[in-house]
Amino acid sequence: MVEKVFYSDAKDSVVNFVSLEFPTLPEKFLVRLYSFFYKFCNYEEEGTKVRPSILICSDIDSIIKAVPNAYKLDLFVDNDESSFEPRVKSLANFCNNDWIVYISYKDAQFTYGICKAMNSIKEKDLSQLLFDEEIVFDNKISMIFIDAVSSYAIKLKGIKGRELQINFTLSDDIIVDVDTVIKRFVSASLQKLKTTKKKLNEIKILQENILKRAFKDIHGTICVIVDKDYMDTGIFSDGIWLREPIDFSKSYLQAKVYSEAQLSTIAGLFIDMLNYDGITIIDNAGRILAYNVFVETTASVSKKILGGARKRAAYTILNSKKKKIIGVYFQSQEGEVFYEEVKR
Repeated sequence: MVEKVFYSDAKDSVVNFVSLEFPTLPEKFLVRLYSFFYKFCNYEEEGTKVRPSILICSDIDSIIKAVPNAYKLDLFVDNDESSFEPRVKSLANFCNNDWIVYISYKDAQFTYGICKAMNSIKEKDLSQLLFDEEIVFDNKISMIFIDAVSSYAIKLKGIKGRELQINFTLSDDIIVDVDTVIKRFVSASLQKLKTTKKKLNEIKILQENILKRAFKDIHGTICVIVDKDYMDTGIFSDGIWLREPIDFSKSYLQAKVYSEAQLSTIAGLFIDMLNYDGITIIDNAGRILAYNVFVETTASVSKKILGGARKRAAYTILNSKKKKIIGVYFQSQEGEVFYEEVKR
């Protein structure tokens, strides 16, 4: 006798979510959307992993008009839902360059395309602006944003304020809240940066954007925050320490006219460092200090921690109780992510 197990509770939750956020979506379209859900987390196009971001809405023109600096490119118009999957497949690769695939259902037609906010790296991207309280949309608009947040979870967010995360593992403990983790990490990394409240907020947005891009682009990392007065006594000796720390936050704050090209270049450099094997080290004044750093994993941690070498290294640091080591940001290849402070 074969027992069949389905994620029926998850489907019921999604059906309920869509019925409240976008009640006019045709049932036949929803069937195709639900059938695509399991592909979101581990989607690939020509051997390249893609974490798609999809906006399903009732009027893409009104949304783009309401969001400053937003741009859209219409690519396909269909009279039914039959081409849903091939349309999404043909557009998904653009998501690796921060575009969002949109599907606009209006006047019994489906319009497919890509959209993006043409903003600076120091400003909010389109996915953030869509739910910014300062932007007011027509109350007749329906909008659902779907994002692959890891290799085992996707998140749905609606314009009416609902959020739903679908976890494809069998564990009740694995919950992914990337935005909250990144915000905590960024706040800790800028704790001793002296500037005005306005400038600090701008730097936080800049740092959050860099980490969100890194979360999608790299396959795993550890980033350690130390105090700005930290002097290494040996735990991080196996690595590459910069002769002069990279202080692009200070450069940005002091410049009367910042250079977008410079910001993007340094942001790309930081992401490259995060993508190296080992650990990247920054301080709580926003400076990059070292990368490609390795620590010796303790036997006690190896026995207790379920996971690979990267995760064991992260917990070795968290349990080190070393003074002036503030916290650890961890991201696995599968998309598990956390920020924790060092135990005292």
